[in-house]
Amino acid sequence: MLRLKTETEISGARFHRAEHVENVLHVRKTTVISAPVLRRVCKCGIIVIAFLNRCLAGEPPAIERLIPAGGQRGTTVDVKLVGKPGDGNLRVVSDSDSIVLTPNEKKDAASVAIGETTQPGVHWLRFCNSDGATELKPFMVGMIQEMTESEPNAKIAEANVAELPSKTINGVLEKSGDVDTFAVTLSKGQTLVCALQANSVLGSPMDAVLQIVDARGTVIAQNDDDLSFDPRVTYTAPEDGKFFVRTFAFPAAPNSTIGFAGGADFVYRLTVTTAAVVEHTEPAMRFDQDNETSLAVFGWNIGTPTVTLNRDQQALTGPNSLPYPVPRCDVPSIVESQLTADRVLTFPVAVTGRVTSTEDVVFLFNASKSQQLSLSVHAQRIGSLLDPVLIVQDSQGKVLREHDDISGENHDAELHLTMPADGQSRVIIRDRFRNSGDRCFYVLRCAETRVTFAAAVAATAGTLKPDKPLEIPIAIERKHGFAEPVDVRVAGLPDGVAFECPRSEKDGETAKSVILKISGSATEAFQGPIRIVAESAETKHVQPVTFTTADNAQVAEYWLTVPK
Repeated sequence: MLRLKTETEISGARFHRAEHVENVLHVRKTTVISAPVLRRVCKCGIIVIAFLNRCLAGEPPAIERLIPAGGQRGTTVDVKLVGKPGDGNLRVVSDSDSIVLTPNEKKDAASVAIGETTQPGVHWLRFCNSDGATELKPFMVGMIQEMTESEPNAKIAEANVAELPSKTINGVLEKSGDVDTFAVTLSKGQTLVCALQANSVLGSPMDAVLQIVDARGTVIAQNDDDLSFDPRVTYTAPEDGKFFVRTFAFPAAPNSTIGFAGGADFVYRLTVTTAAVVEHTEPAMRFDQDNETSLAVFGWNIGTPTVTLNRDQQALTGPNSLPYPVPRCDVPSIVESQLTADRVLTFPVAVTGRVTSTEDVVFLFNASKSQQLSLSVHAQRIGSLLDPVLIVQDSQGKVLREHDDISGENHDAELHLTMPADGQSRVIIRDRFRNSGDRCFYVLRCAETRVTFAAAVAATAGTLKPDKPLEIPIAIERKHGFAEPVDVRVAGLPDGVAFECPRSEKDGETAKSVILKISGSATEAFQGPIRIVAESAETKHVQPVTFTTADNAQVAEYWLTVPK
C-alpha cells in the first residue's frame, strides 16, 4: 500500500509519492484529525490502494488462435500464437498428455510435440499464467503428411503442389479477395476427395467454397456448404492429368461486402486425398454398453467395408485419411435392415437408416394410452445432408405431432408427446425438400420420455479478483415437466475461497438461470480445475454443469485462477 503523510493543518488529504509500496497505511501520530476528515482520508486511501492493485496485477493471456491449427501425430510442429501472451510465464494445458506445447522466449510462437499414440481429431488447449487463463482453443491432430500453403498461389500458374495420395494443407485466406490454389496429379479412374475444416470446429468466420478446375481453369466440380459452412468436394478423373484445387470464402455472417472475404482469422485445414475417407457408418451410433461394435463403412475409396470398433476407440482411423468419430448413445443401436418385415420398433431403440427415395420412411410402434414418448432424428449433426421432418400418426393416419427444425442453427428434428390411446402408431421421416440419396442418412432415437434437467455454463475459465466475487451464470434447462428445485455446489475450491448460489426454484426468475458467486482470498495462489455440479432437491439426481465445445464434447471442469 501507499504510505500516506499528513501536514500540520489538514482540510483534506495530500498524497506524496512513497519510495516503496508497503502493506502499512501510516499517519503521523502528532496530527489531530477529525472523524469526518479521517473517513475521507481512509476512503481516498482505499481508492488509491484499489487502483494500485489493478496497476500491479499482471495481464492474463489472450491467445486467440494457433497457426497452423493442427499437425500430424508423431511430429513436432512450429506454430504462431496469435493474440497477447500476457505477463510472466506462459504455460499450456492440453486435454492429452501426448501433446506438449513449448512457447518460445517471446511467447509469440511455440513448438508442439505430438506423440505417435495421440488420438487423431480435435484436441483442446488452454493458455495460462498466474493472472488468468484463456478459453479452450482447438488443435487438430491428423494422420497424414501436412504442408503449409505459401503465397502467391491465387493463379493456376502459381499453385502450390500437393503430392498425393494424401496431404493436409494448413492455410489462411489472409486478406479480402484472397484465393488459394493447389495442384494435384491424378490417374484415370482415381477419385479425389477434398475436405476443408474451418468454421465448424476452428471457429474461422468464413463460409468457404471448394472448386476443382482443369488446366484451362474450367470448374469441373464445386461445393459450398457440406458440413455446415465447411465444404467437401469429390471428383473422379476421366483421364490422367494435372488438376487444381481452389478455395476462397465469403464471410460466415453475411454483410454488404461484394467479393471474396479474408482476414488473419480465416484459418483452415484442407485435406486432399485419393485414399479412404469415411462419410458415415451403419449403425451411425454405438450403444454405450457394447464392448465392441461392428460397423459397415461408407464413403470414398473404401477398401474394407466392415470394421470393428472397440469400446476404448473414439474414432475410426487408419487406413483412412481423416479420423471419423462414432458417437455413443444410451439406448440399443440397430440398422434399419435388421428390422423384421413389419418394421415394428421396440422401445428404447436407435435406428440408423437412409432416405434413398422421395417416398416417406415409415416405422410402426405400439404404445399405451397416456404413455409419454420422446422421438428425435439426428442427421445434420452427424454429417448427413438430410433436412429431416419427423411425424407421428395414429393408426387412422391422423397426425399426432410433427416437427421440423429444433432451432435456426439446428435443422434436425425432435418431438415429445403423450399417446392419446392404446394401439399401433406410425413414425414417418422425410426430407423437408424431398431430397434423397446415400448421403441422406439418419439416426431415429425412440424412448419413453425421461423427466430430467441439465445445467450449463457459457465459459470455462474465470479469475477471482481481490475486490469483487467471480460471478458465473448457470443456465438450467428443465426437460419434460421437471419441476423440482435445483441446488448448485462447487468442489475443489482452495482454502479461504467459498461459493454461494441461490436455489433454482421450479418457478420464477431463478427457474431458468442462477448466478454462482465465488469469493474470498486463498491462502496461496491457486490455478486449476474445479467441478460445478447441480442436484435436484427432491430426487437427489446429480448432474455436472457442463460446457459444450464446437465438436459437441461436454466439458465438466471449470478453470479457476486465484492470484495471490
